[in-house]
Amino acid sequence: MATFKSLIQKHHKKADGTWNVKIRVTHNRQIKYLATPIYAKADDITRTFKLKKNITDKTDKIIDIYQNICADLGLRLKSMPIEELISELENGSKPKEGNIDFFSFANEFIVAMEQNGQTGTAQNYKCAIKALKRLVKRDTLYISEINNSLLTDFANMLIKEKEERNKIQAKQGKRITSHRALSQYLGNLRHLHNEAKAKYNDEEFGKIPIPWSPFSKFKIPKEEKTRKRSLPTEKIRAIINIPYLYRKNARKKVPQNCRFNLAKDVFILSFGLLGMNTADLFNCTILNNDRITYFREKTKSRRSDNAKIIIEIQEQIKELFDAYRDQTGKRVFRFYQMYRDENTFNQAVNKGLKEIGSQLDIEDLEFYAARHSWATIAQNNCGASTAEVGFALNHSSAHRVTEGYIKKDYSPISMLNEKVIACVFGGDEDLK
Repeated sequence: MATFKSLIQKHHKKADGTWNVKIRVTHNRQIKYLATPIYAKADDITRTFKLKKNITDKTDKIIDIYQNICADLGLRLKSMPIEELISELENGSKPKEGNIDFFSFANEFIVAMEQNGQTGTAQNYKCAIKALKRLVKRDTLYISEINNSLLTDFANMLIKEKEERNKIQAKQGKRITSHRALSQYLGNLRHLHNEAKAKYNDEEFGKIPIPWSPFSKFKIPKEEKTRKRSLPTEKIRAIINIPYLYRKNARKKVPQNCRFNLAKDVFILSFGLLGMNTADLFNCTILNNDRITYFREKTKSRRSDNAKIIIEIQEQIKELFDAYRDQTGKRVFRFYQMYRDENTFNQAVNKGLKEIGSQLDIEDLEFYAARHSWATIAQNNCGASTAEVGFALNHSSAHRVTEGYIKKDYSPISMLNEKVIACVFGGDEDLK
């Protein structure tokens, strides 16, 4: 008779600090491991690396299913090779209609995204699932429960939470932000639901455990228009020229290692690199002859060209570029040596920009202002067309089929960037 035991493998720790719980199958003195949709955190494990009851209660249900499958196999089991047994267990334990745990599937999907380097996007999905758990008030949600009524309740909850935050922000005299989460979170859930259908449904063989499409009738609210965050040239110059914070009691003027100074430098770098965002500054690895090649994290998974772009480092930012260059050659910049991940790096930069904004009287200064400002100056001051600005910002084109025939030439981007940087750094207000 086959035996089963739930466990985690210490050396198989995930990037997010969790372990996939596995079922050890022992049969005819051979051992195999089956993955489960369950993930254990450090709090779920004892000092001796045993699983706590909150996890074993879940794995016991899986083991019960495996034992029932073995019982159905009868006398065949004794002579069955372990590989064949594993196949029987995997096929026999596939979720029946309606019994797929949406939260478990979502967790698996998010972990896979993180392993693929999509940490920023994965964080958005985590927030969406966390919000949905606030609604249902439990850690299990069968996919059959996701219907128009649940989605409506979820949307209403998000609206109510936003209204409550708005009241607090208004009392504190803070700007009322847009409600991007409403469309974003619902869009995340729709994508996860479609991915679950793609994984579990097999139309060719008539196996369709998820036959319904709740999002076919539920209308996701349109995302609010992006707030214009561009700054006039004089404000960008003010950021460039704002004095660093220096160490106190030092014999020479040595800049402090602080968020204020970091934010100033990273903002200037981003502006000089066509509004390059923090995730790409943190992760980019390719540098050839003063040209950075990277694949934009935000959109690379949705584009056939992987959102590739090549940016030439302009003379005005070379000194700053060299100051943050990764001397090991592992990445272009050394920000990964300074911060744990791109999210903490982004948070540090934005906190520093709030300090800078306070000094320069720039209300709610954000990092994305560098990208918005570059685009605005390129069009309004340098005579660039909307298509040229879009190409420089690495936006997807409406002419995707045509683009498939054309080898991209990035030199026009460099020429436009020269004009934009000259406009700001050189004081030339109009370069049309």
